[in-house]
Amino acid sequence: MSPQNKESNHMDVTEELQNDQQSLQTADQTTDDADQQAQEEESDGLEFFANETETRLIALYKPASRALTITETQIRERLDELGFDEEHYPLYPERIADLIKGVQQRRHFEMEIGGPLDAVISVHLSYDQTLAGVQITPPLGRGLPASKDMLLKALTDNRVRHGIDSKLIDKLFAKGPTLNLQQTCCYIIAHGKKAIDGQDAEMMPLVEEISERRPKVLEDNNDQVDFKELGDFPVYEAGTPLFHITEPVAGQNGMTVVGKPIRAYQGKDKKVKLDQSVREDPEHPRHYSSAVKGMPVFTEQGVHIENVLKLDEVSLKTGNVRFDGSIQIKQGVDQGMLIEASGDVKVGGLVENSTIIAGGSVEIGGGVLGKKSPDPAAKEPTKDNAVIRAKGDVTARFIKDAWVFSGGTISAQRQILQCRLHAGNAIKMPAMGQLIGGHSTAIKYIEAGQLGVPAAVATVLEVGPLDAVRAEMAEVQEKIKQGFEQTKQIKALIHRLREEKRRISPEKKEQILKARDTVMKAMANLENRRQELEDEAQSRKKSKVKALKKAFSDCTIIIANTPYTVKEGFGKTTFYLDGGEVKIR
Repeated sequence: MSPQNKESNHMDVTEELQNDQQSLQTADQTTDDADQQAQEEESDGLEFFANETETRLIALYKPASRALTITETQIRERLDELGFDEEHYPLYPERIADLIKGVQQRRHFEMEIGGPLDAVISVHLSYDQTLAGVQITPPLGRGLPASKDMLLKALTDNRVRHGIDSKLIDKLFAKGPTLNLQQTCCYIIAHGKKAIDGQDAEMMPLVEEISERRPKVLEDNNDQVDFKELGDFPVYEAGTPLFHITEPVAGQNGMTVVGKPIRAYQGKDKKVKLDQSVREDPEHPRHYSSAVKGMPVFTEQGVHIENVLKLDEVSLKTGNVRFDGSIQIKQGVDQGMLIEASGDVKVGGLVENSTIIAGGSVEIGGGVLGKKSPDPAAKEPTKDNAVIRAKGDVTARFIKDAWVFSGGTISAQRQILQCRLHAGNAIKMPAMGQLIGGHSTAIKYIEAGQLGVPAAVATVLEVGPLDAVRAEMAEVQEKIKQGFEQTKQIKALIHRLREEKRRISPEKKEQILKARDTVMKAMANLENRRQELEDEAQSRKKSKVKALKKAFSDCTIIIANTPYTVKEGFGKTTFYLDGGEVKIR
């Protein structure tokens, strides 16, 4: 055989071997692909493994071609098969729920589902910081248990240092430095001291007041009453005990669990202005009786005795009525009439678009009715508004389209609609009473069964206004500043006279000393007034607005100049100020 034939045969064999090798590789690849496809078909896409430090159990899910349905029991069984025991890798229940949900939704995810967790101690303070509680959550798996040091550190981190219950802590850790808890436990760990507010001296009536008279029970039916007949004005003989003034009660300051003092309100004495119709009982201090026969008129400033003018009605027949005393009108008051009294005014019927001015209280059996609703931007009433001005309380069955100014409390039985109200004490209505629209302002509180209406009528309810207090405070502070300058000038004058050793006349000396004493006395009075204004501002921040049944949206609540808009209806609700914000309870 020639060399060429040999070489040709060799090449043929080599090619055949290469072809056979390629065929084998192709067959192997086909087999591997088939195996991988079979494995993928068998895999459900859910894997479990530990992290690098083997302290956390991880779940990885990649949605496979076939849907997976799995339960918590199946998860625990698979983890047991993989060697992840509960002691080393306790499961997090909320994460297991998330895992099951994620698988159902076929979402790709990777999450921690288990592992040891140390005990957790959290500290919670009450809204007024007079109580501190701890919640101790036990460890999971081989996590560290709660220790006494952990508890003390948690208290320190939350600045709890006053009123800590050391006996409770000792009891919790009586068996050792750590707690062996199986479930979450809560304890009250520190007790502060609540401030106890003092009480102002009060004027306690010893006789019937106008506001204490009750509707008459019908003689032929004891189950019915006549709300229009509220009784006559009481009249008493000279020497009748009228009232006594209680002693003021001092407040007791408190302390929060974080060591912050809580200032208590200190009760103040009651200042009353008396005229010759009332005298103090010489045998019973702080007790007062009438000096003349008549009707006692109670106001915030004191009591005085008035005579009563009785009329059937006030109309064009009588003309406008002005009387130094109290007025009792059996029927009503016609449109456009004016009534002025230094005492109380009682009207049995309707007051139609008229004006009543009283030095005492006003009581209207038939209600108050104006012609048009007051303009929200108006500063003063117009001829189309009914107007009631009283230094004492104002009581009516209903009030509509009116301006009402009261030094005490404004009360209505049924409804107050589209009015401008200003009460030196409160605005109060029963559970059936509706306060709708307008702008109502009271110093202490507003209370009604229903605030606003579903028809979204704008209703503004304001308590504890601070504008007047702040304005007077600025005035007082300016006067104190001026007083300091005057004191400084007088001291400089006295110092200069001493340095120059100048002799001055006794009259000049007395004049200088008198000026100094006058300024010092004025400064002391101004400082007292400044403190009173600060106390008044704090007191007004405690004002409240109450809905006894319902508060509708579009009501604007303003407490101590802090506004809040009611955006949705509430049932029985109290609006109050806390931390500079209007809150609800």
